[in-house]
Amino acid sequence: MTAAIVTLGAAAPTSADLVAIADGARVEIGADAREAIEASRAVVDAAIAAGRPVYGLNTRLGAGRDDRVDDDDLLDFQRLVIANHRGGVGDALGERQSRALVAARLIGFTRGGSGVRSQLAQAYADLLNARVHPVIPSRGSVGAADLTHLAEVAAVVTGSGRAFIDGVVAPGDEALAAADLTPVVLAPHEGLAVLSSNAYSIGVGALVLSGLATRVGVWDGVVALALEALGGASPAGNLSAFSAEVADARGGSGQRASAGALRAALEGSALTASDRTVTVQDPIAFRTVPQIHGALREAIDRALGEIDLELAARSDNPLVDAATGRMISGGNFQAIPLALALENVRLAFAHVASATERRISALSAALTPARREGRTRVPGLLAYSAAAALAEVRQLAAPATLGVTTLSGVEDHASLAPLALQLLERSAALTDELAAIEALHAVDLLGVTGVRPAGAGTRELFGRVEEAVESGIPAAELVPVVVASLA
Repeated sequence: MTAAIVTLGAAAPTSADLVAIADGARVEIGADAREAIEASRAVVDAAIAAGRPVYGLNTRLGAGRDDRVDDDDLLDFQRLVIANHRGGVGDALGERQSRALVAARLIGFTRGGSGVRSQLAQAYADLLNARVHPVIPSRGSVGAADLTHLAEVAAVVTGSGRAFIDGVVAPGDEALAAADLTPVVLAPHEGLAVLSSNAYSIGVGALVLSGLATRVGVWDGVVALALEALGGASPAGNLSAFSAEVADARGGSGQRASAGALRAALEGSALTASDRTVTVQDPIAFRTVPQIHGALREAIDRALGEIDLELAARSDNPLVDAATGRMISGGNFQAIPLALALENVRLAFAHVASATERRISALSAALTPARREGRTRVPGLLAYSAAAALAEVRQLAAPATLGVTTLSGVEDHASLAPLALQLLERSAALTDELAAIEALHAVDLLGVTGVRPAGAGTRELFGRVEEAVESGIPAAELVPVVVASLA
């Protein structure tokens, strides 16, 4: 099979392109992208020749912004910049996340605002294509460019740092040699340029959000299974709230998608029988799932839109503007729009988790008589675990982006987008657990009542969860197994 190839050119790349690279696609730099890179480098070379002060080119960084760097020290200054920014701590990113981060920075080079040389951009492409993945500590960035993350990539490109190659960690120079790659010596300005991007928040954000976009549909299916379970034991399960008429009356794309998913999942089920005795309406946590899940769908879409905007952007500081021939100090590294979009997704998760826990409680209550008789297979206190997970999700919904402190006098605000993203990942994992616990309770209730789900989208889901329940493994192992089966 021919490996997928993503060619970076003049057209704006998308989160789908970035995910493809993270998943192993080869990357090529198209001719028009090379022209943009070279045009921006020509601006840097002209600024060097002119000798006028430019931030990070011939001045120091941060609070030292007005201190000149002697021409004779420019090359050594690049090395010092990278060494000084290697302050990250914590567990290393996974190889897929590392690829996403490198790809995001490479994409930034090709947009023509960075002022790096073509050979440096090619070195980043070579890392990806040779599957040399820098070891990148997860914490250290405050979201005013992901400096500590990107310093580790630059360290490997220049022959230091550490990298995974064939799954084994090796010193950067050894990893390059094993892949038949040569270390790069950074030219003036490139020490800052390689760092001037929110590549972690963009790259890993694209991976996280793209995965979430598919999982909401799975959670719709879990709700459908819960409705069948309760409908087999009571008059619950009024489907009017999921009708196209109700969804169209408001018109939100997310609501329409979730309502449609629920209708499709329940097609052919006993809940659709016209002669069925049914409650006039179910509790809010059931009947407003299209609105709640729909809000999450739309929040994810908005966040992915911010990712695509960032991928198309020239976010470097200073901005190298080939059209005017200037290097312009600016603030496009301030990732507040993306950070707020990530915050919004996390808040939406809190509402999804809250409704899920309430449905679990309803299912658990329906199981109470059978539990007293010893006829259930799922521990009753899984509902307590759900309550604990909900409490954490609610705490995680608190704003992360307001927690920044002054760093160096002039660096007195930051987005904290990386923290917002990491808290979002945790919220998603907890919501996965809640969905699994809901599915387990639904399957347990179906087993007690002897009802077999007949919905077009619930039969297979029931079978997968039932198989896990029948294995008899304890809850601590059962929930992760069901989470994996829902993926």
